[in-house]
Amino acid sequence: MLLPSPRDVRRPRTGQALLPVHAPPSWGGESTTAVLERCLGRWRRYEAGRVDMTVSPHDDMLVDTPEGRAHYRGVGLSALRLATEAMLLTGRTEPRRILDLPCGGGRVTRHLVTFFPEAEVFVADLDARKVADVVAQFDVTEIASSKDFSQPLPGAYDLIFVGSLVTHFDAGLFARAVDAMIDALAPGGVLILTSAGRNWAALAGVQDRDAGLVPLRWWRAALSLVGGKKVSDRLRVLESDYARHGFAYTEVRSWTRLYGQSYGGSFAAPSWLMRVVEERPDAQVIGLKERGFDNLLDATLIQRAG
Repeated sequence: MLLPSPRDVRRPRTGQALLPVHAPPSWGGESTTAVLERCLGRWRRYEAGRVDMTVSPHDDMLVDTPEGRAHYRGVGLSALRLATEAMLLTGRTEPRRILDLPCGGGRVTRHLVTFFPEAEVFVADLDARKVADVVAQFDVTEIASSKDFSQPLPGAYDLIFVGSLVTHFDAGLFARAVDAMIDALAPGGVLILTSAGRNWAALAGVQDRDAGLVPLRWWRAALSLVGGKKVSDRLRVLESDYARHGFAYTEVRSWTRLYGQSYGGSFAAPSWLMRVVEERPDAQVIGLKERGFDNLLDATLIQRAG
């Protein structure tokens, strides 16, 4: 597949964007009642059980206040609701192999192992300390993954949950990562991909127009020196690349130095993401929920043919 350069955010078609005419139905012969009852049974067991909410000291996603802890737990619940919607859309309620990528400090992993106790859960993350903590705490299995997705993900999975990963990638790496994730799905498996869409782009634009990207005291000092507002790189690409093509990316240099590759923040409109998936005749979009994850990120549900 031809990949755009980091600055080229267009998604020209490289094929006919067709699905197989005789693809099997996703639900098969399952009755609606049976699928609903199995989903309800999972939620009853989950709510009657206990989620291990001990948070690793390496987990930087927790704000240690009552409100912060409630939000931390709510993010995990948000992921489970998306997994439930995937089950309802496909009729598949018994995933045997699940991948949480990236797992971070286990914000979602802790809920997956409770909700799917019979499944084998796999994790990966660039931060080795977080992975070690998650493996030890939740008895899950680490897999090796390449940070630039130049190598295939090992194994085949019935469910892959991707929380806030491609939100940091330029256009080329974003598309390559989605390809690798779809390749890692077992036949009939589902990818839950979260991305920063129209909602986040709108929020970022408002924030930057109001205050810019620097602290207010710096911004005021800049005003006195240059006589006008500081133009943020993020606002610039939102008003140019995103407005014209539906994708925008800005690099964060400190993150790039940390990870050894271009790393920053991206915005992908649903239409741009659909173009990425359209290039795969073996994948179909079964759901798109804007602001579906944490009431902030879009969630796209993609099923591999099988």
